[in-house]
Amino acid sequence: MNHSTSSRHRSRAFTLIEVLIVVTIMALLLSVTASVSQGVVNSMNFRQAIQNVKTQLEAARQSAMTTNRSVMVRLIEGEDEFGNPIWNGLQIGSAESIVDPAAANYATPVSGSFEPQFKAIDSIETLPTGFVFHPASTYSTLLSNHASLNTGTMTDSAGSSRKYTAFSFLPDGRCSLPSDTDWTLTLVREQDIKAATLPADYATIQLDPRTARTRVYRR
Repeated sequence: MNHSTSSRHRSRAFTLIEVLIVVTIMALLLSVTASVSQGVVNSMNFRQAIQNVKTQLEAARQSAMTTNRSVMVRLIEGEDEFGNPIWNGLQIGSAESIVDPAAANYATPVSGSFEPQFKAIDSIETLPTGFVFHPASTYSTLLSNHASLNTGTMTDSAGSSRKYTAFSFLPDGRCSLPSDTDWTLTLVREQDIKAATLPADYATIQLDPRTARTRVYRR
């Protein structure tokens, strides 16, 4: 009788251990699955960010050729959740000279400093949260201080002042930038912009000024 009772106790103890093992394995599997799922989502967001920028640039080029008018692209500096400056915006528009002194936003032309009025075609396109244009001119020459780029500040729809750099697509299928420079725009995760080198995962969009076409190099 005692032997039978002891066996039942051992059987019950083994069952509890087995349950604990199963629960532990399930917890590990859930943890791994969550990690993999987050990685997949981040990768999808990165691909979407790259495609959105490329699509915007291609649309600007096509619009310039179709309408026979220059189309301007502005790369715009925004802010992260802590108010730190990050380059994460893009806006397409046209440059219009307002010649009617009675019109809104008319500015008296001044020799050597007059700049046509920017008329936005659409709202600012912002990169998905966590992704930015790399600010270093080594990786993003379109954000450099090159003389061929138009730079300045603008006021967004919320009334905030933002820095921008700009260039134009021309009706003849070229862009306003010289061909002796490699024009690039590199996208990275926001957490990687302070590193001394590019991270393992990044994408560079290269713009050929002679054809105004773009190519994406993804690592």
